[in-house]
Amino acid sequence: MRTNTIPARLAVLALLAILPVPAGAQDGSGVPAQEGAPNDWQGRYRYEHAAGRTAGGTGIVVTYDLVLLSPDVSGGCVLTVRGFQSDETLRCRTRREGQDFAVTFDRYGDGRTVNRYGVAVYKPGQPLFTLAKGGALVTRWQGLKPDGQGVAESGAYFKKVR
Repeated sequence: MRTNTIPARLAVLALLAILPVPAGAQDGSGVPAQEGAPNDWQGRYRYEHAAGRTAGGTGIVVTYDLVLLSPDVSGGCVLTVRGFQSDETLRCRTRREGQDFAVTFDRYGDGRTVNRYGVAVYKPGQPLFTLAKGGALVTRWQGLKPDGQGVAESGAYFKKVR
């Protein structure tokens, strides 16, 4: 298709921007991202972030629950963030990065790529965090990072619960 005017080119770009990304599409790394996880990563993981207290004394706690199922299961990668001023569900994709395991944003639980306020906090394919197995499960925060003091860029945050 050949377009000779700027408005026509912009219309084509706008149309391409709203088309859905096919399942199994690659993210920016060139490695195919998938829903779910290989057997050695499947399970439920949790991180409870305690960020102190409000001025009124209320505890500031946010729980991050990550569910990783088989790659052939729709919804096989879901991250829920619940707690103090937080209530969102993120559908994610995963990919291996050597020995590490990256969790990337795909869309919100309602299928949109913007949150309930219409804000695109994350871009599809954007790494949220990376997990690495070792003595402890090490999380390296990327696009997603808990608010508050005491959260280093990486550390033993998520723990496998099942």
